[in-house]
Amino acid sequence: MSPIGLGTSRSTFIQERGIAKIWLLLVGINQYQDQGLACLRYSAVDCQELAAALADATQIFQQKEVTAYHDFTAEPPTLTNVRASLNRITTAAEVQDTILIYFSGHGILEPSTQQAFLSLADTEIDDLFQTGLSLQEILHLLGNSKAQNQLLWLDACHSGGITLTRGNAAKKEPLLSSTPEIVELLQQRAKKSKGFYALLSCDNEQQSWEFPELGHGVFTYYLMRGLRGEAADSQGLIEVDSLYRYVYRQTVRYIEQINQQLRLINQHKRARGDTQLYSEYPVQTPKRIVEGVGELIVGLKPAETESFCLRKALVVEGVNICKTTLDLSKLLGELADLN
Repeated sequence: MSPIGLGTSRSTFIQERGIAKIWLLLVGINQYQDQGLACLRYSAVDCQELAAALADATQIFQQKEVTAYHDFTAEPPTLTNVRASLNRITTAAEVQDTILIYFSGHGILEPSTQQAFLSLADTEIDDLFQTGLSLQEILHLLGNSKAQNQLLWLDACHSGGITLTRGNAAKKEPLLSSTPEIVELLQQRAKKSKGFYALLSCDNEQQSWEFPELGHGVFTYYLMRGLRGEAADSQGLIEVDSLYRYVYRQTVRYIEQINQQLRLINQHKRARGDTQLYSEYPVQTPKRIVEGVGELIVGLKPAETESFCLRKALVVEGVNICKTTLDLSKLLGELADLN
């Protein structure tokens, strides 16, 4: 069977065997050398497992190259390593090829120039021009590449549990969100190329959330599920815009489910006079940036789709052993039996 190529319509996505090549470059950072950058919990795992999901979804390609840098790879996700791979891939890719770049980590706005940078493991907040990877550099390399189809997936606005700061201990200033500048640059790039498609984990003034229940960032978790087949059409094709719509719906739905659980817990806390309430998660809405790309096929549903079991939990604090507790336990037990 001929490999699937990423094309602009269903009538042209079948490419001659062995011609089209897909280049995958994935980067994820948990641990940062600069103490001013909050360490993340799941970016490395997100990168590692998304690489596996992409490898499965694109296994029909005879020509494929997967390059990944994260905390668990032999070569670390440093600026030197990532930049070298970017240069090599964008130079080697041919017209019929596709380049897909994924990044999970911190995005930072350089305050004096308002330039957006992606933070690698060895990035220093106070020396972004020498140690960070600017989005402009990435887009410049892609713009000079012959590859007609280019995908850029960014999960680069993590909260990390704390506010990113810069400066010395005596005077720290919050780092501004880089998302608006990232969006603007990507929109400019999209206007210049019909084969460019960018997918961001969140929109302006939002953050990317990580959840222990998932063991992943919510955005990448649903990217993986979509690539494993949940975003495929009746023919098993995974089209990039359908993947985006799936990830958008599931991300919004999951965060709302978490918030519903928090509201229930807060309701019980208020009933006991407890004023220490849990804060709800602000909305996270993935964003796409594309112009005139048409139907871009990103992969094929794997023959054996891994089964994902979404774990759910309800935590109710402070309920003493009483009839109410027993009634609640009985009700939850009955619901579990039904599922």
